[in-house]
Amino acid sequence: MKKKFYIDYPQEKKDPTVNNYRCKLCKEESLKINGLLEKHKDNCDYRIEQEKLLDELI
Repeated sequence: MKKKFYIDYPQEKKDPTVNNYRCKLCKEESLKINGLLEKHKDNCDYRIEQEKLLDELI
């Protein structure tokens, strides 16, 4: 079953003075990703792994 939102990816703070995070692997901002797998960069290890898991379910 496909998840509606993907929020379990590794994150890091983008700027220590602001509450703004990004994916630790592909460096896309969390606000841009907005829980959507396809918003991670194509070469993001998290996205690749999640897409493999989805393919196994089909």
